[in-house]
Amino acid sequence: MAEPAAWPLSPLPAVVDGAVTVRIGPEVSNSRGALFGGWCLGLVTEVAQQVTGRRLRDLSLTYLRPAPAGSDLTVRAEVLGPAGSLASVRIEALTGGSPALVATAVTGPVAATPEGLVAPSVPPPAECPPRTWLTGPGTGTSVLLDVRLAAEQLDVRAGGRALLWASLRCPVADEVRLAVVSDHVPYLLRRALPEVAGVATVAATLRSAGVPLGEWVLLEVSLVAVDERLGVGRVSMWSDGRLVGTAEQTARLFARRAAP
Repeated sequence: MAEPAAWPLSPLPAVVDGAVTVRIGPEVSNSRGALFGGWCLGLVTEVAQQVTGRRLRDLSLTYLRPAPAGSDLTVRAEVLGPAGSLASVRIEALTGGSPALVATAVTGPVAATPEGLVAPSVPPPAECPPRTWLTGPGTGTSVLLDVRLAAEQLDVRAGGRALLWASLRCPVADEVRLAVVSDHVPYLLRRALPEVAGVATVAATLRSAGVPLGEWVLLEVSLVAVDERLGVGRVSMWSDGRLVGTAEQTARLFARRAAP
């Protein structure tokens, strides 16, 4: 049996009989030692595009359990009858024989970039400091993900907002790159709520428009709703002054344990 692919460091193998298996490396894992939500979105995007031969338009994903670093993740896809120029895909992924996620995707022609929208004005990436990482730079997802902090407003009551430049240090399709960098609502929640013990994405959506992208994507991250258990946020993604995608994430908040 062939060794599972070390995606994205190596190309994703062809999806055979609707399934493909990858090995989860440390470079795509978060501080909890599990597959980072952005790379999970990217993997699902790549599978959906491969099985339909079309570009991602819309993706909705629910996380069921973490996929630990070092484990094998098997992704299964079923095309649900193409309708016209669009195709719908049902996707699930399993690790250790148990479901890790379920998703639905729509692929087809790339949507036109909306007119009249203006990107936020921020300094260029070279003038912005790196974002903070729980495990420090050069480990985990920071190995392949380069993110710079352009501005932030850490007030949950006012909504909370962060402007981040994001780029990848490995070659992937533009839609995959958009999916990977889109998962930054948990970062803003950790910044705005330092008292919580942890944040984990439980559901995410992605809608692409106007790709291809430049090297850097500007992420406009905002908080929509926060309570004791959940936080919801939105991400607008800009490239060369154009809106190229939107995303949302719902994240679970883990309360810090009381001191004994």
